[in-house]
Parts: sequence; C-alpha cells; structure tokens
Amino acid sequence: MKHFLVFAMILMSPSAFGSEAFCDTGRAHSIDIQFDRDMDMSGGVTASMRDAQGRAHEGWDGELNREYSELMSLLSAEEKSSLREAQRAWLAFVDAETKFWWSESISDRGTLSPIIVADRGLSLLRDRVCQLARYKRIVSP
Repeated sequence: MKHFLVFAMILMSPSAFGSEAFCDTGRAHSIDIQFDRDMDMSGGVTASMRDAQGRAHEGWDGELNREYSELMSLLSAEEKSSLREAQRAWLAFVDAETKFWWSESISDRGTLSPIIVADRGLSLLRDRVCQLARYKRIVSP
C-alpha cells in the first residue's frame, strides 16, 4: 500500500504534469508538453512509460548541457571553476539520490520501481536546468 501511495504522490508531482509553467516563464516547456502526451499515450503500459521518460530525460539532458555551456560562456575563469565544481557535486548528488531511491524502503524494487526512480531523476534534472537558467539570467549582460 505504501508503494501505491508513493507512486500516486509521484504522479501528482509537478514533473509529472507538463502543463505546469516551467521555471518562472509562465508557460510549459516543450519537453514537458511532449512528455505529457507520451505518458497519456502510454496507456499505463510500463515499457511505454519508460520510453516516454527516456525521451524526456534526453531532452532535459540536452537542455542542461545547453544552459551549462551558455552560463559558462558568461563567467570569469574563477567563476567557471566554481560552477564546474558545483556541477560535479550536483552529479554526485544525483547518483547518490538515485541509489537511495532504488533502495527497498523507497522503491520496493517492484515493477513500478523504474517508473518511480526515473521520475525522481527527471525532476532533479529539470530542476537543475531551471537553476542554471536562473543563474544565467542573473549574470547576463
């Protein structure tokens, strides 16, 4: 029962609904919109849901790399070093967080575990893209 509740909470999380405004823009991001469509079309089939999550992950990973590169181009050498260090720490956090989410206490390692863990990963990735975009707005000339 607790795993059903965890799954229900994830489905109700902001990352699960692409129609939510992204990162202070007042509009949904195209990746979220497509993810919403893909999840709707999945019909609740785990493999189709995982495919949708994979496509969304690829999209957000591309956005992360773009935001990171654009931000790096605006920074001094010292600031670049700090951002690089922060990004490496964030990547280590994501790895540790994912490992924790795979634990039996959280995911139960049941058939929904890949969906639950991937959704958490998407949320972390999407949030980091937003953080980098905000930093970029702060330092942009």
